[in-house]
Amino acid sequence: MDGIPPERAVTDSWPALHGRPVLRRTVAVGLVLCVSVAAALVVRGVNSLTAGRVGRETDRDRAELLAGLHPSQHPGVGRSYVPVGAVYTHTPDGAPIAYLHYRVAGKDVGLGDFLRAYDLPAPGPTAPLPADLTAALGGDGPAEAPELLPDPEPTPTPDATTADPAPPAPAAPPGLQAADPDADAEPDADADPTPDLDDETPEPTPSVTLPLTPTPTLTPTPTPSLTPTPPPSHPQTTRRIYVATIPGAAPGAADIYIRATG
Repeated sequence: MDGIPPERAVTDSWPALHGRPVLRRTVAVGLVLCVSVAAALVVRGVNSLTAGRVGRETDRDRAELLAGLHPSQHPGVGRSYVPVGAVYTHTPDGAPIAYLHYRVAGKDVGLGDFLRAYDLPAPGPTAPLPADLTAALGGDGPAEAPELLPDPEPTPTPDATTADPAPPAPAAPPGLQAADPDADAEPDADADPTPDLDDETPEPTPSVTLPLTPTPTLTPTPTPSLTPTPPPSHPQTTRRIYVATIPGAAPGAADIYIRATG
């Protein structure tokens, strides 16, 4: 039609491609590869910028961290358990407190594997669950269950090398001599008691009286006492763990209830 310009093809913008189909396909493939490489570089750059960033910490993460069961606290295990219930809050005095509920199905992922993964002791005697633990988890929990008791800490024994040495024996005061062992000896019966008048009489030797030095009194050295460190505003984490088996389930299936305060 007159007045309407004819439709332009790609070969019209690039005259060298006109009548050369192989070259047109090569150029098209090259453009696709360039776009794909550019997109891959953009995606990799975005991942590099966000790789070091930590996601927002949730209440479940805080509860697991307080209870010592967060995956980051057990990097060598290679597996972790996700709680089916987690509550993180604070007590009236401001101390953090966490309530956790785990459920293991049994067999390969039973109670034994849970205890080994987190290095926990075996269940002990049955104890009642705290009321706040049951209430925080929506009343989902038994009235009592076996409680995991920590291993007793060894009692430190005193080291002989650190004991205070015995005080030295007091030295003899100057001016005093040991007693003569022959002073109390009996006189010889064959000796002549009559003095020989022909012998020259010796001059008397003047006696010297030495003042007695008083015996020094040993004063015990006071042992320095260690000043007790004041306790922190919030004591260390106290964790109580209860294990309740699931009746009729596979061997090793159990519900695990945890109350941790810090």
